[in-house]
Amino acid sequence: MPIKNLNGTDLFFETRGKGPSLVFISGFASTSRSWDAFAEALSDQFCTITLDNRGSGQSSATPPPYSIDLLAQDVIALLDHLNIEKAHMIGASMGSTIVQTIGLKHPERIDKGVLVTPFAKLPTSSVMKAEVTAKLIQAGLPMNLVFENILPWLFSNTFLSDPTRVQKQIEGMVNNPHPQPPLGYAGQLAALKGCDLSKELKKIQTPFLLIAGEEDLSTPLFCAQHLHDHLPNSTLKTLSHVGHMIHVEKPTEVLELIREFL
Repeated sequence: MPIKNLNGTDLFFETRGKGPSLVFISGFASTSRSWDAFAEALSDQFCTITLDNRGSGQSSATPPPYSIDLLAQDVIALLDHLNIEKAHMIGASMGSTIVQTIGLKHPERIDKGVLVTPFAKLPTSSVMKAEVTAKLIQAGLPMNLVFENILPWLFSNTFLSDPTRVQKQIEGMVNNPHPQPPLGYAGQLAALKGCDLSKELKKIQTPFLLIAGEEDLSTPLFCAQHLHDHLPNSTLKTLSHVGHMIHVEKPTEVLELIREFL
């Protein structure tokens, strides 16, 4: 589980398996842990690479602001370090914009891309939610209440109807061994607020699989539909009764879609 100084920051990454390279990129305020089970499952066919974005997990939190371009360049620097010329890439939420940006600005480095709960521009409602969350933390609200407030934005009604599952999820978030520092949160939020790929989508020729949840409040289905309508080479798959954390709620279905596409 190495940490390497790349592109001006310390990046944590992990590799598994052998075969064509497959990079997993996490979302806002998330870490590579969210992709561990997928990376392990796909290591029978691929050399899987998971990383913590700048500002999350075990990677450094450099001073804000960040940009999606900067986070994409971090991934390119990691590929260079690992001597990988070209890779498949999977990105969730904010990670999907990083994958799109690589497809736009470094098309020679990406083979196929999977965009999970994707968007080109984050809806204002989700920006406001992230800003309010920061204010609640700054106000000293207990973290279990902060996370409880976030859960409806992340999970479906079906998932949230099980109190035991909800409590387990909150406990896992509270007991995160590598909680995101304020600098990292502010930096990644600045990257999200400054991201708008809407006018660039038609230039991206990368083959993309889009996976979206019908009950996603953070990046509603219209976000994925907009991408599908404007990306020249995309396939859209939607899953019912699932929210933003689609790969947490329905990992088997998402894994099957990924295997079939790649």
